[in-house]
Amino acid sequence: MLSSISWQHYIAAIIILTVSFYGYVILRYYQQEISSLLNRKQNSPNLFPNAHPLTTNIMGPAKMDNGVSLSKSEELYFADSSTDEAESVTTIQDTPVSDYQNHYSPSQELEFEAGNLIAAFQDIDNKHEFITLLRILIDSYKRFKDEIDLPVTLNRIVEISKERLMFPLLLTDLQGTWA
Repeated sequence: MLSSISWQHYIAAIIILTVSFYGYVILRYYQQEISSLLNRKQNSPNLFPNAHPLTTNIMGPAKMDNGVSLSKSEELYFADSSTDEAESVTTIQDTPVSDYQNHYSPSQELEFEAGNLIAAFQDIDNKHEFITLLRILIDSYKRFKDEIDLPVTLNRIVEISKERLMFPLLLTDLQGTWA
């Protein structure tokens, strides 16, 4: 008897049973929605009249912090921007940025930035993280590849680090940079 049932008959029976089951579930549990959908007027704007949008205020209105006030945009005054303001920005060593960028080569800038990184790691004993950040810094100067003598600059950075880091930095730790 089972040998007389083909795959086509089996799949057809499964499809018919599945459609019948879901048809029953839809008609049984969504009877009101279906009847209102079929009986609605053509111009009825609301598809589901029983569903009412609820406006629930969960958090309440925003409260201003003490000492904070709102101002209209007409009450705000701004000064005219000038080129003098750019020169007032300073680096860690209180050298104006415009002077710093105009008087130092990319190699010297890289040494200066590496010195800042070394100063930041002066009390931190994490060689792997330091080398990772130093490689990122060195890679950011890759666009100046023709202007920077990398071996000489790396030797200077290693020399600076000998006095100031808690761990030894070797030239071999920085091998493969710009390779």
